Amino acid sequence: MAEFHKLGPVDEVSPGEIKQYVVEDRFVALCNVDGEFHAFEDVCTHQFTHLSEGEFEDSVVTCPLHGAKFDVKSGAAKSLPAVKPVPKHEVKVEDGNVYVALNTKRVKVGGRRGLRR
Repeated sequence: MAEFHKLGPVDEVSPGEIKQYVVEDRFVALCNVDGEFHAFEDVCTHQFTHLSEGEFEDSVVTCPLHGAKFDVKSGAAKSLPAVKPVPKHEVKVEDGNVYVALNTKRVKVGGRRGLRR
């Protein structure tokens, strides 16, 4: 069974807002889409930056670094330069608080490419 971590009260993230949390040394973005909460790894899959610092409109967050767009409901990459989805985390609301269970998948970015010497 997944271990849930308390993020905070439901009114901490209003509809149309996104906020960053740190859970077990991982960056987690929590957003509110018309009263429905979605959580995902707060790291762009193209190049390291926090998606929670980008624009958030409807159910799409735009990376502040290069403009890649992600669907917060599915985690899917919706535009270049990102091609990989961001891992989604399980969310539940209980007694007026939002809880998240971390996905085991993590974003891996920043590797070196090119010829080996």
